[in-house]
Amino acid sequence: MKKYVFGGVLGFAVIIIGFILLLRGCLAGYDERSAISPALFFEKEGKAVVFTIVKFDQATSYKSGGGITTKSVSTSYHIQINDALTGEKLNKKKIMGHSKIRNYPVSVMGNGNGHAWVFINEPMAFDPFTLEKFADRSIIESRNPQLAGKMPNEKRYYTFNGQTGELFITATDGLSYVLSTATLMARPVDEDEINADPSKAAISKLEKETKALQDQSRAYYDRFREFNKMLNEKKISYNQYLDSTKDFNRKQDTLSARQRRIRDEIDLLKTKNDKRQGRQEKIVDLNSGRSASYTDMCTGEDTLNGKWYGLKTAAELESDPLKFEYRPVYTETARNKMYTSAYRAKDPPDRWEEVMVDKPEKLSDEVFLQGGFLLDKSTAMPIHLPGNAGFIVCYREKVGNDGAILIARLGLDGHAQWSVNTALKSFLDWIYTGKQLIILGTDNKELSSGEANVLFIIDLQTGKASVHDYFTDKMRKP
Repeated sequence: MKKYVFGGVLGFAVIIIGFILLLRGCLAGYDERSAISPALFFEKEGKAVVFTIVKFDQATSYKSGGGITTKSVSTSYHIQINDALTGEKLNKKKIMGHSKIRNYPVSVMGNGNGHAWVFINEPMAFDPFTLEKFADRSIIESRNPQLAGKMPNEKRYYTFNGQTGELFITATDGLSYVLSTATLMARPVDEDEINADPSKAAISKLEKETKALQDQSRAYYDRFREFNKMLNEKKISYNQYLDSTKDFNRKQDTLSARQRRIRDEIDLLKTKNDKRQGRQEKIVDLNSGRSASYTDMCTGEDTLNGKWYGLKTAAELESDPLKFEYRPVYTETARNKMYTSAYRAKDPPDRWEEVMVDKPEKLSDEVFLQGGFLLDKSTAMPIHLPGNAGFIVCYREKVGNDGAILIARLGLDGHAQWSVNTALKSFLDWIYTGKQLIILGTDNKELSSGEANVLFIIDLQTGKASVHDYFTDKMRKP
């Protein structure tokens, strides 16, 4: 009897398990996976990986009717690495379910001394090759007693410096700290240090020198007036008065020349500071994780090896001389070709006002529709291939926002060595590694804005492309 009862229970259990597996198999078709932009690139000991946060919406039920499907999902967040050469998924690790997350947004913060820093309910860091945890709130507080119980919950109180790899923390008591992502040790900083601007300090110093020169000039003038008075009172001879006049004029000329040089130095510092701030703002914007507009991704001209290069139409080259500027490529119908010319800087030099001095020479008749030089997100400047061998160019398959983006390797002779159609209408993120171009994009209508399903990797030497689809969790043909 026991034998029959056990067999019946076992058979019933098998039926239940089979039903669950069948149900999960049906529901799996409604699962959604997407990568949260931006991605991070890491290279170590000959191994290169792409690190992303992956949002996984696992369907728990669905209902179809009237051409509409509704479903409920259980959301969890994972970290994942893919091979930076082939795109193949190497490893994935679940970090937290949606129900445990109280603080948003979930986001990638940056590369800190070889670790991937993210915000998933709190700041965390992981080894990008093993996915082992390196840091979280409790680990940071244990290393820094002054932060115990004072690390905020909200993401806005944490600022990651991509240039230095440091994490700025505003504690709950309002004090600011900078955390070394190498040692996890935090040191207090004041507001002046956080907002320190070397160029502003230099301008302030020059302005103080200008004030001192003005005071000195007034002192010279008062002395000159005193000599005039002494001449009128016949306390000095006319020759003595002439000597004092020559001395006054000489000193005033010296002061005036110095004041002019200081004004030029201040103007130059302000110009460079404006350019630098604009460049920094551009870098921050490009690395924000938001989808970049096509015109934000590229520019129509650049300088390399002492020459100017431009992707232009003949009509754009009619003005002479041409002023060199990093301008977006706005005209959707522009059939741009590659031109080159010598250039020089206007007087005084270093004013960022370079102009063309020779008539641009067309290098080839290859056409790049709304083509421009792709920017490096780390510098907000056009990508220069190793050895200054040329550029990476992006252009459209057809006019309008529905035109897919193509990528080409363009030599200094104006000829494309290869061209790849990404089939993407926009990029959420892209990373230039020197060897590959790594792109995150979306071509799945099921996903929301800012969620990527495509990891598109291009070998910059050969133009070979590899594609991983986060949504299906599989590789696919480019």
